Amino acid sequence: MTHYDGRHTDLKNRINKYLKKLTGQDLDFYSGMTQSDLIELKTVLADINNVLTFKTTLTAANWLCNLFGLDTNTKENILETVDQIKPNTKGFDIHISEPYKIIAEVKCISPVNNGGKFGGAQWNSILDDFHKLKNGKGVLLDTSKYYKFLFLLDLGNRTDQAITQLLRISKGTSDKPLRANRHQVKEHIFLFTDTEKLENLGFDKVYLKKIQLDE
Repeated sequence: MTHYDGRHTDLKNRINKYLKKLTGQDLDFYSGMTQSDLIELKTVLADINNVLTFKTTLTAANWLCNLFGLDTNTKENILETVDQIKPNTKGFDIHISEPYKIIAEVKCISPVNNGGKFGGAQWNSILDDFHKLKNGKGVLLDTSKYYKFLFLLDLGNRTDQAITQLLRISKGTSDKPLRANRHQVKEHIFLFTDTEKLENLGFDKVYLKKIQLDE
């Protein structure tokens, strides 16, 4: 078998690095992997992504409950509802109807290449979710009386840099509806900070909140 340097070596080193960290064993896991092993590992990685999204959504829901001062029973019901939602289910990641109307989407997205910028597909996905929060989707087509949030996984300075670029208002225009929607929704996005107070929140904005799993 021909041996390749560059990308092959990089992938091998990265896989071995993480598996060594998880197992505590200093072995060459990569070289012994069969096709079946790789397919199984791919399935596990998809499950890990679902776990990360689930845990982040629970953290976001808990944060919302604390922000709005919801009582223990209401909070438990909301968290139980989040627990019952399956991955890729239609609708918003968090949908609270009472005592406050709140909807939220959760994005576990990391800026590309260990840098401080979202990739094109990530950029579009985030802005599309902002648009859906602002204008509704599925069975909830009118969100005008809802508090609206989009939660992004907080990776420190990398996330800060990526958000700054994301929210930068473009001077250009587009006659394509999808691109126009992404451009227009930026005007309604408000970066939520720890100094914000509940009484100052409004239905006209979509609040962007960075969140960590240990919050």
